[in-house]
Amino acid sequence: MQHLKIGTWCLLCLWSLTTIGGDYGFQVRYASLVFQQDAVALTSGIDYRFSNTLVEALDNGVPLTLTVTTRIRQPRRGLWDETVWRRDLDFQIQYYPLSQVYRVVDETNRFQRSFPRLESALVALGELNEIAFSIEEGWTPPRPSYGEVEVWLNIERLPWALRPIAYFSPEWRLHSNPYRWWISQ
Repeated sequence: MQHLKIGTWCLLCLWSLTTIGGDYGFQVRYASLVFQQDAVALTSGIDYRFSNTLVEALDNGVPLTLTVTTRIRQPRRGLWDETVWRRDLDFQIQYYPLSQVYRVVDETNRFQRSFPRLESALVALGELNEIAFSIEEGWTPPRPSYGEVEVWLNIERLPWALRPIAYFSPEWRLHSNPYRWWISQ
């Protein structure tokens, strides 16, 4: 009986490792902010590796929204640092089977591009070059402060029928670790 419990425990552990660890996820490789008189320009490189579940959903016409969050934060004593500036960029990717193209839409700047392959679309999604955000003229971040960029699959933008599944599946809950760097001016 004891061997059965140990065997069951081992199988559960192996099962949980296979469902958690996969060859998919998001990673912010680099990021920087350039301050101008009335704007901040973001440049960042992001690697997107979709799970098989996401690829299957795309191939079946489900649009996916990826949110890139950029923050400027000021360290504080206590539990959390203060966010002094934040902007979100939403990108939607969708597959159109009749024309056999993947369309990527920058919903923030209302710009779209089409790609014949998913890999090409993901590479283009990951190259953010001098995306401008307006700021109050003359605004500068407090000292000391750091920048932070992260990306995540926006489950709230999925069709209603998929949301309950997505909330409980690691293949849907894709999120990068925040990329952080000190801001110097």
